[in-house]
Amino acid sequence: MSGTRGDVQPAAHLAAALHSRGHDVVAALPPNLLSLASDHGVPVEPFGYDTRAHLASDAVRRGAHGSVIDRVRSAGELWNLGWSEMVADLSAVVHRDRPDVVVTGITTEQVAAPLADSVRAAVVGLHHAPVRTNDVHLPGFGADGLPAPVTRAAWSVHETVLWTATRRRENRLRAGLGLPSARRPVPYRFADAGAVEIQAYDPALCPPPAGFDRARRPLVGFLGGAPAAAPLPSDLEAWLGAGDPPVHIGFGSMPLRAAERSLRRVTEAVRSLGLRALVALGWNDLDSDVYQSLGAGADVRVLTGHVDHAAVFPRCSVVVHHGGAGTTAAVLRAGRPAVVRPVSADQPFWGRRLEDVGAGVMLRGDDPTPAALAAAIESAAARSDAARRVGDALVDPEDAVARAADLVESRIPVAR
Repeated sequence: MSGTRGDVQPAAHLAAALHSRGHDVVAALPPNLLSLASDHGVPVEPFGYDTRAHLASDAVRRGAHGSVIDRVRSAGELWNLGWSEMVADLSAVVHRDRPDVVVTGITTEQVAAPLADSVRAAVVGLHHAPVRTNDVHLPGFGADGLPAPVTRAAWSVHETVLWTATRRRENRLRAGLGLPSARRPVPYRFADAGAVEIQAYDPALCPPPAGFDRARRPLVGFLGGAPAAAPLPSDLEAWLGAGDPPVHIGFGSMPLRAAERSLRRVTEAVRSLGLRALVALGWNDLDSDVYQSLGAGADVRVLTGHVDHAAVFPRCSVVVHHGGAGTTAAVLRAGRPAVVRPVSADQPFWGRRLEDVGAGVMLRGDDPTPAALAAAIESAAARSDAARRVGDALVDPEDAVARAADLVESRIPVAR
């Protein structure tokens, strides 16, 4: 499994559940996120590149924020980044352990599927959003609401273009493993094989869309561990208790073009409302003198490193975040409304879902002003009751993990 914390943590919870049931489990994760599984006692192996360093690279920054020419150039640089490392790392694990089942996310399935075939293992997909053909949601997490035939045609084009661009590298891998060349995109091959693809998100936000293969793609809910939160550091506990619940602003794993300017803008927005701000820098680095220069203290607190969402979010009034599936789930479980400022991937999708159910608002535009953020925070705060209702309707995270573990176990053969 590759990606950021939001991509990897659900897989780590699933690995922990299977490990607790007595299965031999190895979690192959990015080297910077191994602790997500090892902290649960699950054996881990590094898989591919350091995703934090990857997101902070110049190529990613150009691709996310540069000109059209910059974006094309960076896409070329990033296209095969990490492919060789992922193949080598996962091949070593698969051919050493010869697993019964290989669980993979969508970004790693072209590595995992051939390697699973080479040892006759079953493949189980783990998806954080509806990323297969359906009648409602466009590929690439585009806007919804087009006629079903148009949406399905878009999926066909999407799969064809992606397969045309990637089939050579996958078939080189297959040839090296002594396997015949693949002639169809991965989703079609998974369908032919009857592979299970677990939908690890919640029906309260995203019911199974029309045209979806529900039997093979069961919707289990957001995966998570026990909802009990760890105690907060004493100084943070004291700050939280010294005033009204703050607005939490989390930058997560998304790289910021100008972290100092962003911090100043969000601070200005929250102060303009007379509120306190709890700012989590996530994977962005800033010298401490930068946020001290903002007058951080009584009304602004800046957090670095890992933040325990289960402990912090219930103590806040509104949560501003980028809209990843994992953070979206954590905000709703805390019963708090959200402001979503999406950057990429599935983030706009979850922002729209929160708006649809009345539990949040999405902040649109490339460079929102402090006034726009302040208005969005006020609008989200008015949705607190709806956010609590949606949170109460979510599948229990441990039940979701148990269901996902059952599905993986169903693919283990009785005898090899």
